[in-house]
Amino acid sequence: MVRCPVVVGRDREIALGVGAVAASRVTGGAALAVVGEAGIGKTRLVAEWVRAARLRGLAVISGRGSTENIAVPLAPWAEALSSCTRGRPWPDDALLTPYRAVLGLLIPAWRGQRWVAPSEPPGVLDEAIVRVLAHLAGTDGLLVVLDDMHWADPASVQTVGYVIDHIGELPVVLCLAMRPESAGVVVAAMARRAGCIEVDLQRLDPTDVTEMVARCAMGGSGTDIDHVQVDGVVAASEGLPLVVEDLLASVASVGSPSRFADIVRSRMGALPLLHRRAVRASALLGERVDWPVVTGALSLDDAVGDELLADIVGVDLMVNDGGEVRFRHALTRAVVVGDVLPAERAGLAGVLAESCLARRRPSLARDLQVADLFVVADDHDRAIRVLTESAGRAEDAGELADAEVAAARAYALTVERRTSNQLPIGIDLVRLRLRVGRPLEAIDLGGSLLAAAEGRDRQATVALHLMLARAQVDCADWDQAAIHLDAVRASGGNDQVVAELAVLDGACAFGADRPGQRVAVEFQAAKAAAMAHAAGLDRVECEAYVLAGRAARQHDLATAAASLERALAVAETAGLGVERLVVLDELGTVEMLRDARSDRLERAYDEALRAGAFGAATSAGLNLASAYAMTGRHRLAAEQAEEVQARAARLGFRGLEAACELMRGIAAAFDNDRAVAEVHLGRAEQLSPDDPDLRVGVWAIGHGVGALVDDDRPRARRAFERAQSFAPERHARILDASVGPRLLLDALDGTARAEQISAVWAADVKGARWSAMWLGAASAVALARNGSGAQAVTTLHRALDAGERYPLFGALARRLVADAALAEGFTDPVPLLRDAEAAFTDLGLVRPAESVRGRLRSLGAAAPRRRGESLITDDLARVGVTAREAEVLDLLADRRTNREIAAALFVSPKTVEKHVAALAMKLGVANRQVLAEIARSRRARSTSG
Repeated sequence: MVRCPVVVGRDREIALGVGAVAASRVTGGAALAVVGEAGIGKTRLVAEWVRAARLRGLAVISGRGSTENIAVPLAPWAEALSSCTRGRPWPDDALLTPYRAVLGLLIPAWRGQRWVAPSEPPGVLDEAIVRVLAHLAGTDGLLVVLDDMHWADPASVQTVGYVIDHIGELPVVLCLAMRPESAGVVVAAMARRAGCIEVDLQRLDPTDVTEMVARCAMGGSGTDIDHVQVDGVVAASEGLPLVVEDLLASVASVGSPSRFADIVRSRMGALPLLHRRAVRASALLGERVDWPVVTGALSLDDAVGDELLADIVGVDLMVNDGGEVRFRHALTRAVVVGDVLPAERAGLAGVLAESCLARRRPSLARDLQVADLFVVADDHDRAIRVLTESAGRAEDAGELADAEVAAARAYALTVERRTSNQLPIGIDLVRLRLRVGRPLEAIDLGGSLLAAAEGRDRQATVALHLMLARAQVDCADWDQAAIHLDAVRASGGNDQVVAELAVLDGACAFGADRPGQRVAVEFQAAKAAAMAHAAGLDRVECEAYVLAGRAARQHDLATAAASLERALAVAETAGLGVERLVVLDELGTVEMLRDARSDRLERAYDEALRAGAFGAATSAGLNLASAYAMTGRHRLAAEQAEEVQARAARLGFRGLEAACELMRGIAAAFDNDRAVAEVHLGRAEQLSPDDPDLRVGVWAIGHGVGALVDDDRPRARRAFERAQSFAPERHARILDASVGPRLLLDALDGTARAEQISAVWAADVKGARWSAMWLGAASAVALARNGSGAQAVTTLHRALDAGERYPLFGALARRLVADAALAEGFTDPVPLLRDAEAAFTDLGLVRPAESVRGRLRSLGAAAPRRRGESLITDDLARVGVTAREAEVLDLLADRRTNREIAAALFVSPKTVEKHVAALAMKLGVANRQVLAEIARSRRARSTSG
């Protein structure tokens, strides 16, 4: 093989990479995206950057995508990180400590003895990779090379995006090499949007090819060619550097340049028959070759196989790089594949498929390749059987996305070959699409199958009507769902059908928000649960309890939780994976309203994503964004809603997409950014103009509470009145958020009496902190106006205790009640205003905080600014650390006790304890000792900077 001693025609591209490497330790890291077709010289260019990095003392790690691992999450990252940590113990780095468990997923050597696979949101793993790259970079810097990213899995692509977003904070250069195809298109577009250095490699022009030929000759290749031969190389190579080198090899051996295909064929011709058969078999497997599969297919023992491979490598057809066998280039394989005759192709494909099944562990990637090989072998029945078995294994393992992929491929083959099992395999695919959360696709396929089944197969017809009804319920199309349910009733059915009808009828009544539906739905759900339990139908029983819990959530959170706990017990006992995720989402929503907790929602969201249950993940992710917003983590709420919205749009969940816009608008309103809030709230109404729940949320929370953040009470009142005009009799999915704040404003104006507020409170959802806080505050003001000062104080304390976990809402209530306290004298307004100012400052709401300081100063009370605002860096703000928490974290660096910190900040030790616990949760650490190490590390970096 002839190899050019230098890289020709790429001076600008080399300089871009070398410049990024040189600057990485001074001005921060950079990302480079190298895009080009096969044979264009991506690998050679990256090798120049690697050489420059090593000369400057940077560490280098590398990983690559591959067709074999395209379904394996984060395979390129795992390869890169494992290669540089092999044999190295877990490092003593406080910034990595919170991420040890999740890093164990990628770096087995760093797992502790008690390690178990963690359940964390994808963002935690992304952040873990950023931190471990920073650790590996140290002070010398790091070059990370991820090659063949056109074969990257979706999780790797997502993580690449996160690393790119933070690359400027690290002394790290990230190099991404890819062809402009498949995932490479996504990665390249992502890098372009982020402003990364983009290197779009083009073919060499004739002048560069001529120089390359001359360089090869001067490099001692023995090549001595005349101008005619040079012209032949220029024409035949078409500007591809790899082809130039191979053409020069042919000139050296035969004296004149050949076409690239002729070179490959001449090398094949130099091999014995068995070797040629092995090369052709390898070509059917792909560019990267599982060599044991080839030797198994040809019935060769290991020793003979090793000799065979060495001979093939010796003629430059294939490469054996430390046990990784691949074709010298994609172009080489393309020539070999094109020359395999149909009869031999079919025969080789069949034995390769059998060898894959025998020698490789079951996985989606294996089964898809085996099925493709059986198709080439013209054994479609076997291909379909492999895929249906693969789908069943994946579903049993809780890997629903993989199950759907395998089932979809199996169904496509039944359609292509018009096999007799097309209908049952199609029905199973509809069922899987429902479980994954693709209702629109389920409706499309189910409708076509229904047309084929009606009048011919009664059982299939009933099953399809039920599944289509479920899909329409998921899409909130209650009328279409009812049509399918009526068709099932007309057909009759067994106990299972009757129980499913009862559940789906209740779901339609609940979703349509018909008058008096709560009592009817709870009765219907209880009846369905009893029927399902008697018939041994675990899934239907679980669904019935979930429906009962949703209905009960409208009036009593404790009753709702009890029903949902029963549903969870059924799901866990029966091993109902998707149903369990739905229950966790519903329970998490109850806990959000009752306890202001988000941990169960975080668990449901993460587990649903891991299982590929994208419908369940979308719902849980939206509720999680709501929990973040309610508990003062507004920026995190916006990020979460944006992430979920993209998934909802892809799946066709228009209602959930609108709800994500609502959450982004609410987060912006809570963050005192009215302009952005107006945009998102307007989009939410445009996306779902007929959803009364959503419109109540837009006007009550987005516009109404947002106006209270601006301290614009007239605008808030108008918003609450408009929300009330949209309100249905009872809300199916959210509280009527307009009632409490509106009544508090009425109480301040003297237009709401204590008896009136008590009546509303008695009819409201029992156990909801939102109602307890707002209605309690309203009652306190009304009682004070009636002269019941002592009772007003007691009622106010209970209300503020209920809102303790809602920092923004508690601050708004305190600021409003302070006016009544000043007017009626039933309590001191200064502590209320001080607490409100502290909360606004902690939340980063500068204007509301300054407004409250002005009120304090007008009352003759001191209102100093907090230094904690200057301590909040971007990384702390991203996880929702408040100004007060930043102050506590900084003081932890001095190893102070809670009492000492409390004295320094003029708060109670109990308050400091709460801030320390909140910091540990937000930063993902186990204890205050780790927090102290982080604080000292941050202070040292700040001082050195």
